[in-house]
Amino acid sequence: MYSRLLAMIVIAAAALASVDPTAAQNGQPSASIPQAPIGHLQPRAPHFSPRSGAEQVEQDRMSAFDVEQKKFDQELDRKLNICRC
Repeated sequence: MYSRLLAMIVIAAAALASVDPTAAQNGQPSASIPQAPIGHLQPRAPHFSPRSGAEQVEQDRMSAFDVEQKKFDQELDRKLNICRC
């Protein structure tokens, strides 16, 4: 009996805690999607300018990484001696 009463109280408290009284007053559903924290911004296409200096530096860095990774891959393939017949 005591455990059922305690379970009902916990469930009722959880249900009351999840209700947002300001959302109901504004006509919004109480289970609204939370907004991003202040200072966080979803990037949009106008934020990126093609062929900019920063974009070119990033492309060069990625190209250098790809060349280095390809060398590592070739060395690993040589060490593994995999037959590709």
